[in-house]
This record gives sequence, C-alpha cells and structure tokens, in this order.
Amino acid sequence: MSFNQNLQRLRGAKKQKETALNIGIPYANYNKYETTNTMPDAETLFKIADYYRISVDELLGHEVPYVLNRVQFSEKQLEVIESIKDLTDEDCRYLLASIYAIKSANQEKENTIKKFKN
Repeated sequence: MSFNQNLQRLRGAKKQKETALNIGIPYANYNKYETTNTMPDAETLFKIADYYRISVDELLGHEVPYVLNRVQFSEKQLEVIESIKDLTDEDCRYLLASIYAIKSANQEKENTIKKFKN
C-alpha cells in the first residue's frame, strides 16, 4: 500500500483538518500527502507515525515484522511472545486473565513474606 493510501486508511472517518491539527501540521500539507504522491520531510513523517503509533516503515508501506528489544526479555519470555502470534482475541483475553492472576498471586506471596520478615 502506498503512503497516501496508508494515510487515508489510518485516518478512517476523521476529517483531514482535525487529523492535521492533532498531528500539528498544516491542513493543506496533510491534504496534499493524502491526495498526491507528495512526501513529507523526515520530521513530519515522525510526527505522523507517532500520531498513529506506527513505525515510519509501516507508514511508508514497508511491511516489517514487529520488532522487540530482545535484550529486555528472558528466553522463556521471548518464547511466550512468539507463541501468542496465532491466538484469537478470545484466547488472548483468557491468557491475560491468567497472567493477571499469576501476578496477583505473586504479589500476595511477596506481601506475606514481608509480614513474616518484619
């Protein structure tokens, strides 16, 4: 998908003027980006990508896999992340509920240990 097509898709039902104002660029420029093959400068690309919470690559139509800062995760955590790709939204809701339950139980355990140490 081209840059201008991506902008149209991302904007959805919102008005161009409203979107341009929210991004912080002139309406005339935003309109030009959507309706012609005009490309914004790098600073504007960053603003637009930040507004839509996507990468500049994605904004420009370059499909890239989701990139993680792998250093911050253990191997087991990375394995969990990789394994959820094919789950349905319903599966993800159950998984999140399980994660919250585990975190809550861990917090209760820590609180109990703190009580006995004090």
